Amino acid sequence: MDSIPSRRWRRLSWLWSNALTTAGVAAMVLGTSPDVDARLDDLLGDVILAVAAVLALIFVVRLWTAVAQRRSHQYLASSQGLVDFACAVALPFGWALAPDPHDARLFALVWTLRYISHANGLTLFWRVMVRSRIALLSIAGLFVVVTLTAATLAHVFERAAQPQAFGSIERTLWWAIATLTTTGYGDVVPTTIWGRLLAGWVMVGGIVMFALHAGIIATAFAEELQRRHFLRTWELVISVPLFRDLGAAAVADIVRLLQSRDVEAGAVVMRKGDPGDTMYFIVSGEAAVHIAPKPIVLGPGSFFGEMSLLFGGPRTATVVATKPSVLLVLDIADLHDLAGRRPEFVNLIETEARLRRDRNDATAG
Repeated sequence: MDSIPSRRWRRLSWLWSNALTTAGVAAMVLGTSPDVDARLDDLLGDVILAVAAVLALIFVVRLWTAVAQRRSHQYLASSQGLVDFACAVALPFGWALAPDPHDARLFALVWTLRYISHANGLTLFWRVMVRSRIALLSIAGLFVVVTLTAATLAHVFERAAQPQAFGSIERTLWWAIATLTTTGYGDVVPTTIWGRLLAGWVMVGGIVMFALHAGIIATAFAEELQRRHFLRTWELVISVPLFRDLGAAAVADIVRLLQSRDVEAGAVVMRKGDPGDTMYFIVSGEAAVHIAPKPIVLGPGSFFGEMSLLFGGPRTATVVATKPSVLLVLDIADLHDLAGRRPEFVNLIETEARLRRDRNDATAG
């Protein structure tokens, strides 16, 4: 499990990398403007060269590190390694192919791949495409059949009225694709009654077909994100001693209800007197419960906020994170749901809560 400092470092690295990429791509875009004078054009060229040099250096350093760790093949075969290599050679490749130096700068467009590679976008997209490939291929096959059918019928209906646009199926395919995708450029329009009826059905069919296509991809993305969330939450849950002996089935039920939360040092997790609608489990870090006569420090594996959920009433103490922490949050509605399916888990929490309440009452007395 990654610590909060490591995640913070990766986040800063991702922001710095995106800023570098944005500077290079922006310089490439601005350099295509006819209003740029020679001095500004030279400056933009220097920016592109500087970014290209940094990206090449990043690739060399990462490759050298991978070689030192004997995992160079793993790095070069990964999405990050492929993107790093493409970004490093993009500009030299442009210099070799484009006779005009300004055209060579256009190869900086490859750098935009870093936006998705550092956000695991390529991996996520690839997994989604693989998981839904059968359904997507079915839709693609249906698209080909409908396109050819529409082009053939339009050729039959319109060839006499518009031989230039519909004189052959090859020419009619442009109209069929533009209509089926609901783009409708308007450069080719049927004029006969049968041609117009066909166009209406093709447009409606295109909407239905692309709605199916979008629904398949959206469902696959949602399932993949849910799977990733489940796996990450599972790792967090089993790191809490209270959950380790419950069994896989019980842990699976708990994982579906818990939400993870990263908390910075000094953040107030809950305040005394607030409504008690959630309880918290400490995965890593530390939190201080401010009660009389002195605060109680809770470490990994501990939980708090359960008294308000079990016994009702507002919060009885303020809890502040004393270190960067990872918490698991359980809502009151989910606790009631869990009580019906996993009473042994709720009994453990309730027993500990009663012991804490008795200790607090004895201390106050």
